[in-house]
Amino acid sequence: MRSYRTRVTMLGLALACGLAAGCGGNAIDQGPDAAIIIDGSSTVFRISKAAQEAYIDVEPDVTVVVDNHGTGGGFARYLQGEVDIVNASREARPDETEKSQAQSIEWTRFLVGHDGITVVVNAKNTFVKALSVDQLKRLWEPGSTVQTWRDLDPSWPDRKIVLYAPDNDSGTFEFFTEAIFGSKVEQRDGVQQNSDDNILINGVANDPDGLGYFGYAYYLANAERLSAVAIQPGPDADAVAPSPETIAAKTYVPLSRPLYLFVKNASIRGRLEFRRFLTYYLENVSTLAKRGGYDPPTVEEIEANLADLEKLSPPPIASEP
Repeated sequence: MRSYRTRVTMLGLALACGLAAGCGGNAIDQGPDAAIIIDGSSTVFRISKAAQEAYIDVEPDVTVVVDNHGTGGGFARYLQGEVDIVNASREARPDETEKSQAQSIEWTRFLVGHDGITVVVNAKNTFVKALSVDQLKRLWEPGSTVQTWRDLDPSWPDRKIVLYAPDNDSGTFEFFTEAIFGSKVEQRDGVQQNSDDNILINGVANDPDGLGYFGYAYYLANAERLSAVAIQPGPDADAVAPSPETIAAKTYVPLSRPLYLFVKNASIRGRLEFRRFLTYYLENVSTLAKRGGYDPPTVEEIEANLADLEKLSPPPIASEP
């Protein structure tokens, strides 16, 4: 695997020659003063924010802006030409892919971590240690008649459950509903939804009968205020709690998921400062993912990322006769 310095030196030479007069080929717009704009998933936000902060020491004059309007919001901004990278906690939907192709703003997907959506209750809740997928389905499904803890388990208190969840633009919301229901559906009424994970955290942490879900890193950062619930995927299966080990081993099902960047191909090919940043991000993604609170990609996944990036290198410049 080539070093970051070697890679950026080679791409710098290729791009510089492409920009120079007489080298031939189409001119490439480096956009040296343009900020690198990243938006999307609040889950992946933590990894991209770690990349932004670390890159300041590498290229202090390059501006990287990281925002978190949910995976759906990130794709919407991308399709309006407003961002270079979408942080995504789910796959791109077919309609999003079709629109990007129709507008000739195609992307390349890079895997940057592994997460386990974590169902949490208030730290004072001493009775909910585990929930089955069937119980979660009964609790969250449209038209649900589950109102109290006793409705889920006769041995639990007859107190009203207060539900907290990401909003509908969130990739976490979409992944959770598909994982629990088997297809994308809306959830029940009466849920307190918010795009800000910290508001969801505070809601459950301050409500003895609160229950919610979000990315594992957000739970981990607030573990003293919340209790993670183990998930039983089937009637004959053991309940498994989320952890770096169970997420990496893919035994935390069905709520484990990969985390992605969807990166504009034109930005990779045409902007030297952008490609330098992305190269740094992908070569250091193991450290960045851990700093964000997630399991890093495997060695094979990192190598696949870098191979895909290499395919988007500017074409070799023909030598003058």
